[in-house]
Amino acid sequence: MKAHPSGPYRVEYTETAAAVRDSLPPERREQLAKALRVLARDPYTKASAPIGPDDDTRQAMVAPALLIEYGVLRGVMVVVVVTVLDGMEFLGEADE
Repeated sequence: MKAHPSGPYRVEYTETAAAVRDSLPPERREQLAKALRVLARDPYTKASAPIGPDDDTRQAMVAPALLIEYGVLRGVMVVVVVTVLDGMEFLGEADE
């Protein structure tokens, strides 16, 4: 188990992740913000999963059809990717 700094982690965004966040409708932006406030209390929660060789690179489904990838370092969570899964075309549905 990782040692947690006192209080919640500070949340930062890469430019790319911030652009996706900013393009979301207001209701979805609020869902993302609320979920990140919760996640900032414990970025290693069981509701997230490691995606790299260590526990500090993670992903979490933070709202319906809203997936983030983030890194954790010294009291900061850096949201690297925000993926909106709404309306995606699936391989089984693609034209052959």
